[in-house]
Amino acid sequence: MGNKLSTENKDSMEKPYFSKKPFEELQISDDFMFSVIMRNPKYCKPFLERILGVKISRIEYPEYQDTIDLTYDAKSVRLDIFVEGDEDSVYCIEMQTTDNKNLPKRARYYESMIDLNILEKGEDYRKLKKNFVIFVCTFDLFGEGRHIYSLEKRCIQNPELPLGDETTTIILNTKGTLDDVSPEMKMLLDYIDGKEPGDSYTKELDEAVVSTRKNEKWKGAKRPVDVCSARTGTEWRRVI
Repeated sequence: MGNKLSTENKDSMEKPYFSKKPFEELQISDDFMFSVIMRNPKYCKPFLERILGVKISRIEYPEYQDTIDLTYDAKSVRLDIFVEGDEDSVYCIEMQTTDNKNLPKRARYYESMIDLNILEKGEDYRKLKKNFVIFVCTFDLFGEGRHIYSLEKRCIQNPELPLGDETTTIILNTKGTLDDVSPEMKMLLDYIDGKEPGDSYTKELDEAVVSTRKNEKWKGAKRPVDVCSARTGTEWRRVI
């Protein structure tokens, strides 16, 4: 099992897509820009609140993120955001602009990696936290026109009976056509999809994007490559 969690297996995973777009043209939907912006709780917290429809009193970034090397043009893995919130919840957020036909399996993989981060060997499974894997997609994965698909495990014979493992996969669709989300959520998804900001929060995001483009630190900076990692014993291993 240990070998499956290490970086040696990266050749078995699909090769990530890397944009050749100049740094000065990056948008919020570009992996690197999204990661830079969401590493700031000022933007990440309201982002999660809009998606989940609840107030979050705090979010924290795991300490190991601070040691991760970043570089915009590095040929590495796709970016993730991994934060811990209140009420024993953890969130992994990822931007997706290309449909690689693997998101369901990717979600399953991320959920297991997050749980490995949380639980020490021999600890009670009840210590596992609520686990949210969130994909922000610029395409409709299921083709139903929904802006948001919230998925959890349920009994096939009785769909009203949830498994109760407290894992949720949320797939956002910026191309949604149904009237199924709040106006605030619709403005956020529209902004990610390339439209002009429509409220104070999306204007703040847009200002942050413009500011990041002008920041010399980020032009030659390093980017987070393994914010969703696996812990085996006391050793951190990258998850590709």
